[in-house]
Amino acid sequence: MLVNERLVQKINQMVENFDISVDIHIEAKCPLNRNIGGKYNAGEQSITLYLEEIQSQSDWMFPNEDVFVEYASVIFAHEAGHATDPYLQKLVELYDSTEDEFKRKKIELLVEVQAWKIAKELVKDLPDGFFNKIKRISLEHHYEAVSQGFKDEGVA
Repeated sequence: MLVNERLVQKINQMVENFDISVDIHIEAKCPLNRNIGGKYNAGEQSITLYLEEIQSQSDWMFPNEDVFVEYASVIFAHEAGHATDPYLQKLVELYDSTEDEFKRKKIELLVEVQAWKIAKELVKDLPDGFFNKIKRISLEHHYEAVSQGFKDEGVA
């Protein structure tokens, strides 16, 4: 079975098992010229995966390991975490209603942590170490931004 066929099969299995109702798009490259593997669009209720970026990230995090499908599954699960997050809309409204940059950074972190929490339930079959490494690296800049905000506020 080809790699992309295995990926589609894995995604379809997650969609079916967890009743995820979004449109799913798979594209070769992110048009935003950013190194993001996936994107959830709440307005369109869609998830888009970007294969080149996923391959690049997978190769960087897990060199010499053939884990593309597993890595892409984690990225999809994270985006599905956003799609199925019951608190996302309220958090977006809170984000949009505040001008305080530090509060916005904390909300961004909360949105991402919540998506990762949900994602873990979708990929229970993958090793914890594999999942946690991707999650940790993904959240690093959010934690750094909040930490910097504490320093700027004179808290840390």
